[in-house]
Amino acid sequence: MSNINDFVIENGVLKKYQGQGGDVVIPEGVTGIGVEAFKDCSSLASVVIPEGVTYIGREAFRGCSSLASVVIPEGVTSIGASAFCYCSSLASVVIPESVTGIGREAFLGCCSLTSVVIPESVTSIG
Repeated sequence: MSNINDFVIENGVLKKYQGQGGDVVIPEGVTGIGVEAFKDCSSLASVVIPEGVTYIGREAFRGCSSLASVVIPEGVTSIGASAFCYCSSLASVVIPESVTGIGREAFLGCCSLTSVVIPESVTSIG
């Protein structure tokens, strides 16, 4: 389990995760997941993103090869380019109705991905 010291948060944006991985719950009050925040955290197994987060930045979870589960809350409006790129254990993703844009190569190299639910609200996929 993560603790507050595992996160570098500036002005509500999670800039960097520096914990051990495993099952991570991002703290309440975070409003955005910054660029490369979890990049190459190969021991990250699951992540719960809190209500109030409005975007997932470019390459936020790139290379998190053990990431099997992610909960994206209602309120997130955009998923950045390569956000989940090379998350080779990720099996399914449900994108909430609030999302309007998904960046290019968001799920590139997710070789275990068997289900992605994309709502009608999405008007742009890179």
